[in-house]
Amino acid sequence: MFTLGQNTQAGLSFVLSACVTLPGHRQTIDEENFYLHITAPSKVIKEEIRFNAEETELLFLPENAQIELVVADDIGKHQLTIKEHQGSIVYHYRLNGQQLTFGVKEKEWFASQIPLIIDKAGLKHGPG
Repeated sequence: MFTLGQNTQAGLSFVLSACVTLPGHRQTIDEENFYLHITAPSKVIKEEIRFNAEETELLFLPENAQIELVVADDIGKHQLTIKEHQGSIVYHYRLNGQQLTFGVKEKEWFASQIPLIIDKAGLKHGPG
């Protein structure tokens, strides 16, 4: 009879747990130099994400929704994670692995990506 050792059982348990699908909605677009991953409790809630009519600013991100964006360009590798926290939109931005304040230049870069995000993810902009 074959028995698994304690470490093997723990490893197998971990691998199997990685296969479990958590509830909620996920959308991933993974193209050359452009990665977008959106998570939300449901597709209906994901569809509540709103950008302004000019497609330059994120206006509303529902509770428990998150946007991850990774873009490589001439400047380098931009990594942006956007979450909702207590009614505010929180931006975590890295350029070439270095965490930076989400300032004017970073907001301008993000604004340049919004039309792509809206188009690729089928999100809405303008009045809800």
